[in-house]
Amino acid sequence: MNPLQRTRKLISDVLSSSQSRSNDIPRYYSLSNTSPSKIHKIRKRIGSSKGSRWIRRLCRISESPRVTICSLPDKVLLDIFEFCLSDDWPPREMVWPKFVHVCQRWRYIIFASSLRLDLRLLCTDRTPVREMLDVWPPLPIEIHYFSVDSQVEDNVMAALEHRNRVRGISLRGKAFPLENLVAVMEEPFPELESLSLHKGGTVPVLPNTFLGGSAPRLRYLSLAGIPFPTLPQFLLSSNDLLYLSLLKIPHSGYISPEAMAMCISALTSLRYLSIGFESPASHPDPTNRRPPPLTRAVLPTLIDFDFRGVSEYVEDLMAQIDAPLLHRLEILFSNQLVFDIQQVPRFIGHAPALTMPYNSANIRIYADHVEMTFWARSRSSINESLSFKILCRAVDWQVSSVAQICNQLSFILSSIDQLNIDNIGSIQQVDMDDTQWLELLQPFTAVQTLQILSDDIESLVVPALRGLSGELATQVLPALEELQLSAYRASQRYNWPFIIARQRSDHPVIVR
Repeated sequence: MNPLQRTRKLISDVLSSSQSRSNDIPRYYSLSNTSPSKIHKIRKRIGSSKGSRWIRRLCRISESPRVTICSLPDKVLLDIFEFCLSDDWPPREMVWPKFVHVCQRWRYIIFASSLRLDLRLLCTDRTPVREMLDVWPPLPIEIHYFSVDSQVEDNVMAALEHRNRVRGISLRGKAFPLENLVAVMEEPFPELESLSLHKGGTVPVLPNTFLGGSAPRLRYLSLAGIPFPTLPQFLLSSNDLLYLSLLKIPHSGYISPEAMAMCISALTSLRYLSIGFESPASHPDPTNRRPPPLTRAVLPTLIDFDFRGVSEYVEDLMAQIDAPLLHRLEILFSNQLVFDIQQVPRFIGHAPALTMPYNSANIRIYADHVEMTFWARSRSSINESLSFKILCRAVDWQVSSVAQICNQLSFILSSIDQLNIDNIGSIQQVDMDDTQWLELLQPFTAVQTLQILSDDIESLVVPALRGLSGELATQVLPALEELQLSAYRASQRYNWPFIIARQRSDHPVIVR
């Protein structure tokens, strides 16, 4: 029974226990027969600008004596409030103020249960913060700003003055004056649970005194384009951190793989990790690279890992860590010609969920990058997958990069029985040697179905396959049984040397 069904049953049982027959209850008061879509509409209307007026209309008592929502006990009303605040959208900070404006009884119930309902005051671009804080009770504060002017900056400053009440801070925008705000954030924020700072106009280097040097209750941290060289020391106090995203790390905020590994290995509750660098120049110093350690730090709860940078960095990082519960891994390599990834396969091999047999692979070519994804068709969750992306524009460069990576992932490719190749958008036609495509296809020794999903890719792959003959025709895609082309015509006959050679070798290929 899902949460919607449980809530409907709860309210229905309460109304039934009020010694009133179901046909005595107005339709809009009874949720027992309300569909999930109707419940969603109710939530949406509550979160609208006219939410308070609509709730009052919902709760008015009919002239005839009937059981109404106003007749419910306080405990049941509290359950209903909690249910209405359980969705991510609209945020609970936008919904509960409409409830407290309905009547004095609702206001009393809600404020008396502020901890259970997790009530917070939301400070946004349009919030007159000083006036709001004078009116409402001293509830926890959420600060969310996406634009800036002099009034907005004053509002943020006003909210930050109550640092013992601030639970969440999210400051984003190209013109946001982070340098002014960082100066007032060098004091401790003991209740802070969520921090998101995304690159503004002038980006200051966060000092080691930022937030007083520690954030013991922090559970969510997202920095984008923000240099924070002393982050490893800062996170030593954040043992309960669940989500860590460090994207577009500038060169001035570079953190070595050794320091990063030591940092994240101390986060024993970490579940989601994203690391990305702004420039390919952010890579380990080759003169200081060390051999892999004999023992590796274990990230016991990590289930999702994204990396964006050069292969040398992720190699040095993965040589020092293991993540046995990892379910999803996505690696984006910056522009580079040669890929030597010995530690990446080892890291994948130590995560059982990532080494379960994959049977499908998709190679997709874009204008500025190429993407290769592996997944199992039997898995219901899209969050269980392995993906590689390479930033580069020329098709021959893209094909060469994928071929190099595939040649180092033989233990994954050995179970792939379906390979799809396509492109998104137009691709630049270049003179390519057919052997480049053959080098890409050769590691897929178990593929039975090759599906070409676009005319552009077909014009590149088909010429490479068509001319194969003799032993080479069975060495490339030896298990292939079916070739699906995007521009196939039923009347067209495929008398390719490749097709003829496969028929003679008792490994025929059907072209569809």
